[in-house]
Amino acid sequence: MSSIASVEKFEILPSNQPADNTYSFRGGNPIITLSVPAQAKFLKPSSVRINGTLRLNSSAGVLPNTNTVKSGSAASDIRLSSRVGVHSCFQNVVLSSETTNQSLESIRQYGRLVSALLSSTHSEQDMANEKSNVALLTGVNGSSGNLTSNEVDFSIPLYCGMMMGGNPIPLSANGVNGLKIQLELSSDQNVLSGGNAGDAGGAFFQLKNVSLSGDLLVPDEKGMAQLSVAGSGSFQYNSYSSLYSVINSNDSTQTYNLANSQVLSLFHTFAPVNSANNYTQDGFTNDELKNRDGGGNYNQPVVLNKVSFSRGGLKLGLDYEMDCKTQSEDGNPETQVMLNYLNAFQPFDTASRFLNRLLLLGVGGNDLRPDQSNRKSQNTAGNAELGLSAGVEADAKRNFGIGLAMDRVSDVGVNFKGQSYASRIQSTLDGNSPNAVYTFVLSKNNLVYSPNGIMIQN
Repeated sequence: MSSIASVEKFEILPSNQPADNTYSFRGGNPIITLSVPAQAKFLKPSSVRINGTLRLNSSAGVLPNTNTVKSGSAASDIRLSSRVGVHSCFQNVVLSSETTNQSLESIRQYGRLVSALLSSTHSEQDMANEKSNVALLTGVNGSSGNLTSNEVDFSIPLYCGMMMGGNPIPLSANGVNGLKIQLELSSDQNVLSGGNAGDAGGAFFQLKNVSLSGDLLVPDEKGMAQLSVAGSGSFQYNSYSSLYSVINSNDSTQTYNLANSQVLSLFHTFAPVNSANNYTQDGFTNDELKNRDGGGNYNQPVVLNKVSFSRGGLKLGLDYEMDCKTQSEDGNPETQVMLNYLNAFQPFDTASRFLNRLLLLGVGGNDLRPDQSNRKSQNTAGNAELGLSAGVEADAKRNFGIGLAMDRVSDVGVNFKGQSYASRIQSTLDGNSPNAVYTFVLSKNNLVYSPNGIMIQN
């Protein structure tokens, strides 16, 4: 890259801004389009932020009272997911060339991606401090709900492969030729959950005064001249892609055509099929597989017996099946499965920030954090008990999934052109409890530019 002479700050308003500056799925304005024009500069991806104001509304169109400790009035229970926050408002995110409209990266189920990313790369302190200020989440239902009692501002990064790769993005014709970001809002019943029967049904959210901000890297005079004249070349960037499927068998092998020559990692998360677009469910939890009870509720944990991965029918990544039956039956974390899942986000041997800790998770149905309300009053001798028991905590949630890092050594990835990828899950699913499988694939792409335009090679 050329030598950088200066840094410019920018803020851009949407090109399809409504008259009242308010975007709403219910109001018929579910698409936000933000464009950075082509210019002889570089975009610093880590600086990019989506800014705006979030307003939650009850079915009556008024602000909900989500403050559970406020006296004198009954608190409603309309809230965002405590681990995704305002990110859940976006269903699909598409990055494309502003001039040619060539698609660079397209992510469906964006909120599900962010749910897995944040829980696997951030600690509880990160969520309670930084993320509560910028993304309206704390990782705990009660305190997260209190953040949205009023209209509140947010400023969030985009968790896309292109924005997380670190390489400056050339905005000139010798690059992406301008960058267009399209955000598609998710439905109200998918974003919002909880609530009293007369309050949550019909609740909706609005995004106001949306803008895009970030840093532009301005090259020196020589670099500016090179970018101003259309030439030929290429640069690499990462991208996420997503797939959706359903698992309902106690021995299920799911096969995918990834069609990419440089796959870096992939992971799968799960949720009951009825959790999407449902006011009574948090559709962004990454829980373990569940069976339904007699009343149709997904509340019966499934025993995970074995997990394996393959490429073209041959074992992939690991030359053995991960046998976790004993751990799963005992209600303990499935160590091998979870280690490889977390390694799909960051090298596990250096990872220090994630929510997969016994002190934070509801392992075996219980949260292992001390709970003052569950203090033991007496011991067997009838004396006061000084210690605290392990209490049940409603906010205890697992960050569960299966995944695999393809290449932690050379970071080149694995070629799946002409070769299928498959995951096999052996469990105690009863065949009458379909669970959704959300699959996300991180790959390398090569953008080739010339005076005739751009082309993406993957």
